[in-house]
Parts: sequence; C-alpha cells; structure tokens
Amino acid sequence: MAYKEKTCPAGGITHKKRGEYCSRSCGNKKKHTEETKQKIAETQRAILTNGSDESEVRKHNYISKRINGDPDPVPPQVHTGPLHNQFVDGGDLWTIDE
Repeated sequence: MAYKEKTCPAGGITHKKRGEYCSRSCGNKKKHTEETKQKIAETQRAILTNGSDESEVRKHNYISKRINGDPDPVPPQVHTGPLHNQFVDGGDLWTIDE
C-alpha cells in the first residue's frame, strides 16, 4: 500500500511510510508536553487502581522487576560440593594428595 510522501519531524527525511515518523528510533525522540505526561499518568493510575485482574498483574510485574524496591543486600548462597580431590568425613573437609 502506498502512502503519501511526508517529511519526518525528527530526522528531516522524506519517506512514504505509515505515520509521521520515518522510523521507530525517530518516533522515540518525540518530546511529550507536560499536559500529555499528565494525561498518561492519569490513565495509568486509573488502570492500576480499578481492581481488575489486569491491574493486579501489572502491579505484580512492576513490583517483581524491583523498579520501586530495594535490591537484595546479600546475594543468595550457592552450595557447591567438594572439589575433584576432596571429600567430607565427620564434617571435616579432607584433600587427597595424589
């Protein structure tokens, strides 16, 4: 399907693609006004507080990414067994000299 020729507002490139921007990277350069940011915030707030299953999933995903939480202070311990030439006898670690 052919689209009419347009000029990209971010890059100044002439293109015949759908939408006003020539590419996704140019579209991401768009600067939102404070009014637009406020509308986006209100919409997100309404979605997250309406009590539906979707809102619960979104809240869970946000929290599980730890965007708004503290990082783990200590990484979990990983148990590794004895090395190739070691064994445990009575709670003591022994090494076999070959």
